[in-house]
Amino acid sequence: MFSDDAIRAETRAAGRRIKRNNLIAASLSGTVLAFVSLAIFPHSEAGLLTGLAAGLFYANGFEYVLHRFLLHSGRGIFCRQHMVHHATLHSPEVARYVNFSSNPWGVVALFCVNAIPVFVLQWIFRGAWGAGVFTSFALYYMAFEEIHWRSHMGGWLPKWLRPAARHHLLHHAHDTGRFNVFLPVFDWLLKPTLPLWNVPNKKENPRL
Repeated sequence: MFSDDAIRAETRAAGRRIKRNNLIAASLSGTVLAFVSLAIFPHSEAGLLTGLAAGLFYANGFEYVLHRFLLHSGRGIFCRQHMVHHATLHSPEVARYVNFSSNPWGVVALFCVNAIPVFVLQWIFRGAWGAGVFTSFALYYMAFEEIHWRSHMGGWLPKWLRPAARHHLLHHAHDTGRFNVFLPVFDWLLKPTLPLWNVPNKKENPRL
């Protein structure tokens, strides 16, 4: 039998490797998509700046929608996998389930899925902002992965980001909202809609 400390050390090391691979996958995916956009569509400095802002807003909204309506839907494989993350919060195996994906190909798939609407809109409107969107989306994902890890596993965060960790841990403590992990823009925008939806609670998930 392995001790809890040994399990924690092993899963922490494995979680760090997964996080590193996910960050590499996000960086490469965002870079490739940005260069494809620059090669195919017209671009300008103003368009890139607009894309950076739009990509940040889009990434924040996508994170909120995914977390709230898919991962907390109460059904489906993605919800069940996410509930393991909640259920293992204080267990020795917590690090195994902190990262967004256990496989970097899942991150690549995430970028490919989100690239489709961006390329379609660029094709229709001949927009010059796609490269900025992909760059911003990649930076947001990398910040999300790192801040989420440090919120759960410990590690240095700048003083202005510490409220973000508290914001997310309250999501785990009460399970009544707070679906943005570190930048609660859509938490604030869509807060009035929360009573309209059933969020899985501790009665439904007794291990939370």
